[in-house]
Amino acid sequence: MPGPVGEKLQQEVSKKAWNEWQAIQTMLINEKHLSLIQKEAREYLHEQRERFFNNLPIDRAEGYTPPDHDN
Repeated sequence: MPGPVGEKLQQEVSKKAWNEWQAIQTMLINEKHLSLIQKEAREYLHEQRERFFNNLPIDRAEGYTPPDHDN
């Protein structure tokens, strides 16, 4: 991610946390049928990313269960 936001994320977010966000972002895009061409979709994902990295509740798809990567 370019710019100051990308620099901040690179300095403050662990690789594990970034990978977790990537999985959630993919789920949101797929389950909510988001088109990244639309400005509103990009703004929505930006808001969800900020919430995720600030330990605030984020949207989830109905019935979605994250995969268990520990096993």
